[in-house]
Amino acid sequence: MFSAVVLISVLIDSYMDELQKSRQYRATLKEKNKEIEAKNRLLERSNAEFIKAKEKEEKLNRLLYEEKQKLQELSITDYLTGAFNRRFITLCLREEIQVSHKKQKRLTVAMVDIDNFKTINDTYGHLYGDYVLKRIVRTIIGNLRQNDIVGRYGGDEFLIILRDTSREEGYAMMERIRQKILKLEWENDLAITISGGVIEVGSDELPGLLKKVDQLLYRAKHKSKNIIEKEVSG
Repeated sequence: MFSAVVLISVLIDSYMDELQKSRQYRATLKEKNKEIEAKNRLLERSNAEFIKAKEKEEKLNRLLYEEKQKLQELSITDYLTGAFNRRFITLCLREEIQVSHKKQKRLTVAMVDIDNFKTINDTYGHLYGDYVLKRIVRTIIGNLRQNDIVGRYGGDEFLIILRDTSREEGYAMMERIRQKILKLEWENDLAITISGGVIEVGSDELPGLLKKVDQLLYRAKHKSKNIIEKEVSG
């Protein structure tokens, strides 16, 4: 009987001891779980902050890219008319001449200016002269193909690059544009016209080509104005 009591007592003590250990283990596990949950919450916050920072970085990069594109566009664009500026159109023409020579592609160049533009400025003022320039450029661009290039070469002088175009095709295009501009309506029944020269690129390099097309423009101005002159076939 005594042995049974002792055994029961030992078992009870053992059970209580294991129960205590179990409670301590559960308490420790609970604390660990709290620590894990706290770390998870911290990790979630860190992830959220990282995602937010990443989104902010991407937004800043987009803004920087857009600003860079704007600056690039400003550096090659004439501020008044929206056409390319002289530096860029000249670089384009140099490259197009090289491509034309290398790949034996047809390339035609036109140079036009507004007839009596100084008189328009003197009579109606420079603001109206600016309006005339912008409207003329819009008309030119609106009647060209997507791959043609227009640049402001001087005050009222514009250089037009016509890719994959023969002299006759280029002449027909510029003649059509001349007629479109002639039909535009202006204040005070003003008639505004353009004159121009058209030349197809042969073996010429940039300086010689510019000289030739400028001479054709001068010839058109000297004749009667409101005319497009083309290079006579040799």
